[in-house]
Amino acid sequence: MVPSFTLNALSSGLGHFGVAFNQIEIRHIDTYGAIVNNSKTNITCFVRSSESSAVLDILKKTSKVSYYVGMITHEAYNFKGEFQEVIDLDSDSLNISENYRKNLIDVLSGLGLDTEAVKNRYDEAPDLGIIFKVKKVFIQTPGPEAGKIIQ
Repeated sequence: MVPSFTLNALSSGLGHFGVAFNQIEIRHIDTYGAIVNNSKTNITCFVRSSESSAVLDILKKTSKVSYYVGMITHEAYNFKGEFQEVIDLDSDSLNISENYRKNLIDVLSGLGLDTEAVKNRYDEAPDLGIIFKVKKVFIQTPGPEAGKIIQ
């Protein structure tokens, strides 16, 4: 189950979705927002199909996924789980992603990164959702608790 105290990071942190097969094939992609289902068992990561083919190919071979999400404050978590399905994003998910991406552009530009470069990376909307069931959650925030399993 997804702990409540991780929800802020899931809704506004930088996300990175990864898969591996036989420790040889390793692929990862950025995410453009995420949502947690009502029972807090599944996470849907928003991705672009144009960036996802290698990840989706590996998901045909394995169901294991790893989703890292971190905040500018360094608060970070790693969610390990089991792939469920790929879906087309609906209008609600696209609205959530649009708000996420606008906020991310503001935050990164506010840190001094070139606004046009940030927009070039994050302005385009995702079109797919990768859903996975959360099995384990780890603290990834730097410090003495880093690596500790919390779920």
